[in-house]
Amino acid sequence: MKSTSLKMKILSGMLSAGIAFSGTSLAFATDNNIENEKVVTNIKFKHSSSNKKVDTAQRAEMKATLQIVIKESVNSNIITKAEGDKVLEYVSVKSEKKHKECEKGKCDGKKGGLFNDLVTEGILTKDKSEALREKMYVKRTEIKTVELKNGLKGLVDDKVITIEQSNKVQDIMMERQTQRKEIYKKMQNMSQKERQEYVKKMDSTKASPMKVLIDNGTITKEQEAKIQQVLPHHGHHHK
Repeated sequence: MKSTSLKMKILSGMLSAGIAFSGTSLAFATDNNIENEKVVTNIKFKHSSSNKKVDTAQRAEMKATLQIVIKESVNSNIITKAEGDKVLEYVSVKSEKKHKECEKGKCDGKKGGLFNDLVTEGILTKDKSEALREKMYVKRTEIKTVELKNGLKGLVDDKVITIEQSNKVQDIMMERQTQRKEIYKKMQNMSQKERQEYVKKMDSTKASPMKVLIDNGTITKEQEAKIQQVLPHHGHHHK
């Protein structure tokens, strides 16, 4: 089980799209489903007591997700290729700087995060930045849905859980994802410190999806442990 502080760091980082990476190429595969599967296949969160390892994995996943979002936004004429290149370049430089500041304990950035910065720096208009913000959230949801289904299918194939149990896990996780979208909207204009405090408050008042399923007899604690191993980053830790 991960510590509360680590869990808050992961969730607040994901919901605020805290991205760091290098490279600015827009040459990607053409099929969105293939892209989603590639992210799921290549980027995995593993249980670890190391905040640094979790942060590295989180930033790598966000890199892959943003690249897909930029590519889709260029193809749908939401932004131009030149604008997409500028966004990737800006994020690469800014996020590396922010990462170094966080290592020194100076993580509390400005309110609104990356997408507000893109507007204030003159890289995108407010409408285009907000469109990217929304597409980023939608894409992350799509990728996590694929990963959720793949992970549960593996457990069913290994006879760890039944198909019925798998369906119930998917249902409650999708319900929680809907709730998370509302949290995301509320956190958009918060600073990192405010986001962490908000997540801490929410975390203390809501039972995890897996605890709900254990309490109502849908799964056992042993099965929950197996689910945690395959899907550790969905935030369903038992409290």
